Amino acid sequence: MASTTVWLIAGLIVGLVVGVVIGYAVAPPKVITKTVTKYVNATFAVGAAGTLKFAFNDILQVMQSMYPNITIAPAMFKGSGEVAHTEATTQQFSIVASADTTTIPSVLFPNYTNYEIAFGITQMVIIVNLNTTAGQEVYQLWKQAQAYPPMSAQYNETWQKIWQIIALNSSTVVGVSNPFTDPSGYQAQCVVKLAGLAFFNNASYLYDAIYGNPSKYVMRNTEIDLLTLMTSGQVDFILSAYESNAIPQTQTYHNTVFITLPPFINLGNLSYVNYYHQVSVTWTENGVTKTFVCNPVVYTITIPFQAPNKQAAEYFLLLLYSPIGQKILEENGIQPIVPGIVYGNYSAVPNAIKPFVAPLSQYPQYASIFPSQG
Repeated sequence: MASTTVWLIAGLIVGLVVGVVIGYAVAPPKVITKTVTKYVNATFAVGAAGTLKFAFNDILQVMQSMYPNITIAPAMFKGSGEVAHTEATTQQFSIVASADTTTIPSVLFPNYTNYEIAFGITQMVIIVNLNTTAGQEVYQLWKQAQAYPPMSAQYNETWQKIWQIIALNSSTVVGVSNPFTDPSGYQAQCVVKLAGLAFFNNASYLYDAIYGNPSKYVMRNTEIDLLTLMTSGQVDFILSAYESNAIPQTQTYHNTVFITLPPFINLGNLSYVNYYHQVSVTWTENGVTKTFVCNPVVYTITIPFQAPNKQAAEYFLLLLYSPIGQKILEENGIQPIVPGIVYGNYSAVPNAIKPFVAPLSQYPQYASIFPSQG
């Protein structure tokens, strides 16, 4: 991670440049004072997917150093669904960010916002408890797999052994998040189905072994709650894990590591969109059934219609697309999408942000990862 000092110095420089550019782009000099007074007096609030906590807190730290007069409220980092529903109920957030492409449109379109910007992609990983024998075995097998050519016989056999321990061993327990409250819940299910398809020629094989057996998994509303279960010895593996979350968490929690997955099952590569779409997942809870499309793990962001302090929200997005913002994303396991892809009403995107984004119509190859516009 870059040092705080470097961030602050770079942030101040970026802030001066951005402030001048925005001021003259948005209003003539006589109006700038009124605009600045308005955004300084309003509270800026972030509502975002839990796995953006680490990257966004770093960005917020830089933002506060750049604009010390902006009041930044404590951010809400929860499951994407919970954040979106909170915004629909309270209209309290200046920005809303999700860990998938469907939550913001399904919950907030068209009454609370009408666009989202895909700004980054991360990959699904598995967090491993090295305090358990099963965890140690999986970690050693994973290191062996890295030495084999992808899709070779040895590679496939090794991954079969890994998944047999995780999914088929009756003595191991996995931690997952709730598909209804957190995208990583259904994205973990997608990974399990893709792994079954790739290594056992049966998408349901591993899935049924885990999700068809209530004693096999422990579920929480968001993936950020699962590490405490691991440290207390309740779970051996966490399936609802993003690299963007696993990097800082495994540095914090002793004897935990994460293993990466092949690109054709990790939901982290836009080149495999069509392969990911071979499977989907259906989940029922409290009499409600939902079906989820298996898409890449794409982070999206929007400024709601009723956002308090929209000017500061624009400053946050500009910082997100600045070199320091892009570096923070990368350091936290998020690959920036540049230009950002706008789904929905491109004309509603603030003018100051448009140089960094493009409408989805310019990237038809990615249309399938967003909700149908028909």
